[in-house]
Amino acid sequence: MNILVIPTTDWIRHPVPNRLNFIFDTLAEEHEVYVLHFGLKRFSNLRERETKCQLLKASWIETQDPSLYYILNFPYHIWKIRRIVKEKKIDVILSTNILPSFAANFSRTPIVFDYLDHLEESASIYYPGSALGEIVKYVVSFITKFNLRHARSVITVTKELKEYLLGVGVKDVAVIPNGVDTRVLRPLPMSEAKSSLGLGGTVLGYVGSLEHWVDLETVIEALPRLDATLLVVGPGLFTDYGDGIKRMAEDLGVAERVVCTGAVPYNELSRYISAMDIGLNPLKMMKKNEYAAGGKVFNYLACGRPVLSSRMISLEKLLGDEIYYFDDVESFIAQVNSILSVEPTTKRFRSLAERYDWRAISKDYQKVLLEAAD
Repeated sequence: MNILVIPTTDWIRHPVPNRLNFIFDTLAEEHEVYVLHFGLKRFSNLRERETKCQLLKASWIETQDPSLYYILNFPYHIWKIRRIVKEKKIDVILSTNILPSFAANFSRTPIVFDYLDHLEESASIYYPGSALGEIVKYVVSFITKFNLRHARSVITVTKELKEYLLGVGVKDVAVIPNGVDTRVLRPLPMSEAKSSLGLGGTVLGYVGSLEHWVDLETVIEALPRLDATLLVVGPGLFTDYGDGIKRMAEDLGVAERVVCTGAVPYNELSRYISAMDIGLNPLKMMKKNEYAAGGKVFNYLACGRPVLSSRMISLEKLLGDEIYYFDDVESFIAQVNSILSVEPTTKRFRSLAERYDWRAISKDYQKVLLEAAD
């Protein structure tokens, strides 16, 4: 099968690998997988990740702003996708972008759309509290619904998102959850991991992007009442959210107990997560977070760490009481103390993560693509 992937962002330089990276590097072992490669200028100086997929350059006009990039390159993407489909004899297109997915509709090739989360919120969150953000949200919602309704099939990550998609007129929806590469992320001795990072005592940790959909504010507000260090592993992408968190820590007098590492390669995360007593999944209450279940939870579990998450309906239904939840500062503090009072069960958490290994998930993904290509 010849597959064209239209990803959300720069395939090899974005600091946080997407679920499509893991799935299609696995599928590329059996199929011809081509990726429409958006060489976003913002990430041009970052280290490239290896990939088994074949990259096809898709940039005509370069710009720092990602939204402007896709708008300016839209005519080129229509031409480029049609050419790739013809030259590479593409059987099916997998897409999860917005405007490039709209361009793919002109290719007359079966399309499977991966609806990762509420894309209109994901796009508008980069313009917090602005009129532009509201405009972006409206336009993205309109285009996304068009793409969804014209796709041969749609994949999403939770049952809650499936119910939403069925409600907007999508007929064929498969639920394939997020996962983790359990061969790469493995538990390491906690004491050794902490020592290697210059850490001691209790460590609460967060791994992921620093953007406005994250709720590190609650964590920072709780920190003065906890004897713990907060380890933040991840980059800011397009906004100054991370800087705001640092200022908040300074105002509350806990800046010396907040350690920010910036981006860390995926294959080095085991050491950082293994240094954590608790892995955190703090999220603001919005549809993007409520109905999706992100991959960081599985990263923590793969390294045998207990997970404390904002209470989100999708996670509660997916993992139940296998992880812990908080609703506000008070419950966050209470849950941290409760988790620390019991002996961690590394094997149980690791076993849970192994149910969501990317290689197993890729087989389910392959079935949907094969059916759409027929």
